[in-house]
Amino acid sequence: MTPLPPTPLSPWQLGASLYAPATRPDLVALGSGKHANLTSLIYCTEDAVREADVPLALDNLRRALPELPLTGGPLRFIRARTPDVLAQLLTMNLNAVTGFVLPKIHDGNLGEYLRLLERSGLDHLKVMPTLETREALSETRMTLLRDLIFMEGWQSRVLSLRIGGNDLLNALGVRRAPGRTLYEGPLERTVSMLVGVFKPYGLSLSSPVYEVYSDPGTLAREVQQDLEYGLCGKTIIHPAQLPVVLEGYRVPETELLEARAILAPDAPAVFTMHGRMCEPATHTRWAQDILTRAELYGVSLVPEAEALHF
Repeated sequence: MTPLPPTPLSPWQLGASLYAPATRPDLVALGSGKHANLTSLIYCTEDAVREADVPLALDNLRRALPELPLTGGPLRFIRARTPDVLAQLLTMNLNAVTGFVLPKIHDGNLGEYLRLLERSGLDHLKVMPTLETREALSETRMTLLRDLIFMEGWQSRVLSLRIGGNDLLNALGVRRAPGRTLYEGPLERTVSMLVGVFKPYGLSLSSPVYEVYSDPGTLAREVQQDLEYGLCGKTIIHPAQLPVVLEGYRVPETELLEARAILAPDAPAVFTMHGRMCEPATHTRWAQDILTRAELYGVSLVPEAEALHF
């Protein structure tokens, strides 16, 4: 059995990323379509697992990974607790695994993980470093991390950077209030900073979990704000959150029409559609993301407004 081929991946394919402790008995079922339409799955050996249970989690993964199908099901990642745990994971059957989530990453520890991967020769495996320590609150340290990624040539290995909301709130000694989105609390400034540090250089960022899984209304509102900030991929901790995220990723028909018009080879330099200005010189990246989202998650049909050009 050979590893999955290194097919190009878009961060938009992450969609809703369900975290599951690797101690669970249903790892194969979770990774084989137990939850219909689940786009990505993260087997966790870190915060969701007590330290005493790490050997159990690793044994569980060692048994489950060979049973996962090579096609179909969600993208599958493993959150490696430490570099030592990553070294153990690299001895397992990873043919059906897309990559690893690396916890609590900053410029001082990313290299230890990445060099283990380089020595493994498993070039198809992607990584998603998680920004969740106090270093992630510092623009200086995040700039050092970004520069390190490019200096070492690791940017093609990094599928996305994950924002660890609960750990960052813990660093501040607070907890998010129910009914308040990520952007209505102390992390809004941090998210804005991280977007500014990483996104202009082609590195994507995913959005942290809203832990009140019984509140779909706030989650739906937060997903729309995620999109406004350019985040793609949303951590979930309960299957009930899956349809909310996927519905939020559907593209309004008006935006799809605008994106197609912006990307048209004969598009005017400036034109209006649906009451707002469209300018290919400044809206092309947005339009490309809209087309990708529409292809992956579909279109929300809304009444079409008349397009005007000038």
